[in-house]
Amino acid sequence: MGRFVWVGRALVGGGLLAVVDWPAAVKAVGAGGLPCSRSEGCVLRIGASIAGGVPVDLGECLSTLDKYNVGLVVEAVLHANGGRGAGEVTR
Repeated sequence: MGRFVWVGRALVGGGLLAVVDWPAAVKAVGAGGLPCSRSEGCVLRIGASIAGGVPVDLGECLSTLDKYNVGLVVEAVLHANGGRGAGEVTR
């Protein structure tokens, strides 16, 4: 941790918090500085878009994913829209 993710305690309540530098992580993937497969990079880009507003080409990214990972993306979108516990991912 420390390159793109920082962990600390909340000032109020003392809960554990994490901060992700989404734009830096996506930039590192694009520059080859964060080794991963093409589909892993796309999952990161989609997550960065949902969590941090980083633009993503969904057509390009979704076409690289298998059915299971597309299901995970669907779950993430539902979660981001307030649909926590919307269902299990189809395998």
